Amino acid sequence: MRMTNGKYYLTLFSGLLFILSIIFLAFFIHSSSVMGAVALILVPITIGIGIGASFPGILFCVVTSSCLMGYGLVVRRRYALALFWSGFILFFLAGLMGWHTRII
Repeated sequence: MRMTNGKYYLTLFSGLLFILSIIFLAFFIHSSSVMGAVALILVPITIGIGIGASFPGILFCVVTSSCLMGYGLVVRRRYALALFWSGFILFFLAGLMGWHTRII
């Protein structure tokens, strides 16, 4: 069942905002300021994706998450929303996996 463009993208971005707010609040608990929370989120993800690209498992997660998010943006069906959000969470987790391979 296709949704209208406006309703689909409103649902997609409101769900994405909801997921981002949960992640932000989880990191804000461990930080002393808003900028500290943003740094706790962005630095490990960006550096982790760069480092993790040399590991086949993490690279597979990044490519898979990109495909899921791309499919969710192109195909406007109800199940594609869940695929987009799953891809976004997988991308976030792949960044954290890459970050932790640097630490260990």
